[in-house]
Amino acid sequence: AGKNHIPLTSDFWWALTQPRGNYIIRLLGWFLLKVFARVITEVTVDMDSFVLLAREKERALSTHCERPHVVLIPTHRSFFDFLLLSFVCFALPEIGVDIPHIAAIDEFSRIPILGYLAKAAQAIFLKRGIGKADPDLSAKLIELKQHHTDTATIEVFIEGKRSRDRRFVKPKTGFLRCLANTG
Repeated sequence: AGKNHIPLTSDFWWALTQPRGNYIIRLLGWFLLKVFARVITEVTVDMDSFVLLAREKERALSTHCERPHVVLIPTHRSFFDFLLLSFVCFALPEIGVDIPHIAAIDEFSRIPILGYLAKAAQAIFLKRGIGKADPDLSAKLIELKQHHTDTATIEVFIEGKRSRDRRFVKPKTGFLRCLANTG
């Protein structure tokens, strides 16, 4: 992705022929490719880290009775952080990381069109700032874990919100506690 990207085929055809993702995810992949081509020069992916993650996932699958789950925690210094990480998982199936279910605040689910697209693209919505564990979230995570045959990949912003001045924000641990409590 980016201005230095040289496509071998049309971007739309490329997105439609990716081996993973429903049609909404593929359409969003095509859209992101267009956006990234306009605003980013080049994207560098640390393939070694993803290969290591895939090896650990395979090792855990072969040695444990329980299915491991991958939690991706990008920084929230910009809106592109989660888009780029999800796009990498979509565009590079060879890294062995499934397209993540993005944990988003429940206000996003009520935004016309965007809420529908996010839900169709596997987003899970959570309530933040209620001072206790969200019981709906626990049920959603259990359902998500049961739905996947091997692993579920979840992407969450540990800071909870984006920093306006690009600083790191103090992490919130409620989502991770809820994830740990669901097994």
